[in-house]
Amino acid sequence: MATNEQGRSATRLAERLIELEGPKEVLLASGEWMAYRLERDGFQWLKGRNSLERRVDGRFERMRLEGSRWNKRGKLIEFSIVSLEVFDEGLKAWRQSNPGLTVERPESVEGIVCAASFLEISREAKVIVTLPSDRLAVVDGLCEHVREVALPWFSSSEDPENLAEVVSDALLRPTGFGQDLLEFLVSRGFHGEARSLIRRAISLGDSCSDAIREGRDLAISGGRPNWHSPQALGWSGEVLGLL
Repeated sequence: MATNEQGRSATRLAERLIELEGPKEVLLASGEWMAYRLERDGFQWLKGRNSLERRVDGRFERMRLEGSRWNKRGKLIEFSIVSLEVFDEGLKAWRQSNPGLTVERPESVEGIVCAASFLEISREAKVIVTLPSDRLAVVDGLCEHVREVALPWFSSSEDPENLAEVVSDALLRPTGFGQDLLEFLVSRGFHGEARSLIRRAISLGDSCSDAIREGRDLAISGGRPNWHSPQALGWSGEVLGLL
């Protein structure tokens, strides 16, 4: 019975995706179909945010979709996965309990672990679904691409024991998310891995090592950097006793 109901639901979603004509409606139907195809991976469609979202044990992952500004009914319907974001409730609580050990962030990102533009890490972030007959195949292809690129990106920051080795270099460069990842490790009690993260960032080149040194000097002098500033990672390394 449940299988039959799931089949009918899938049929309705597929019919909507094929039959709709307006760009906004097709985007929403595409998101719903992606959620169906990615259901086994734990994702749900939040149409109010145009995003596919997954929540597990206080961890929140989000992929946000966006339609092209050039979309026009009957002419072009294109959309992209534009961003990937990871949040953690435990990290948010740690920051709220230790304001002197972190920096000010907008309230909406108090629990941020890391984020990336999917357009920068994927060559297949955009899809064209203008032709109704192509939509199911095109969106299914995007779902497979999500499994190949986006899901490994999410997984790279999931395990504190391996995070320092497997997260992308881009997250550790100046103005990246090194500070946020460092605080995530410390909030979980992984101080050794946090030190490994700093050493890896230093190994990325002079711009990274110089920024870390400047951040350490800033902390020693009693200063405080802005979130996402080049000095943020070195500052946190010093105030958290990791350097």
